Amino acid sequence: MANIYEEFQITWNGQQITIRWCAEWLGGDTAHLEVITPDRSPHPISQTGYRSHFCPREVVEDAGDPVAFVMAWLEHADDGKPVQLSLF
Repeated sequence: MANIYEEFQITWNGQQITIRWCAEWLGGDTAHLEVITPDRSPHPISQTGYRSHFCPREVVEDAGDPVAFVMAWLEHADDGKPVQLSLF
């Protein structure tokens, strides 16, 4: 069975972010969420610009949807300090 992902585009603090959401990863109750910046620049929940997160589907649904969940996660993780960009 192939995993089916929905994709969402958001802008957070001027940064483009792609959210990929699979509500039934491998056909079960576990969901998979990916948070990716196109240029792999860091953001508050990933220093590499890519974050993979597995959780019960209900956790994201209780937040409203994948976009609301990720926005809340970013806001919670943001300490207000600029993220150090890598030169390499």
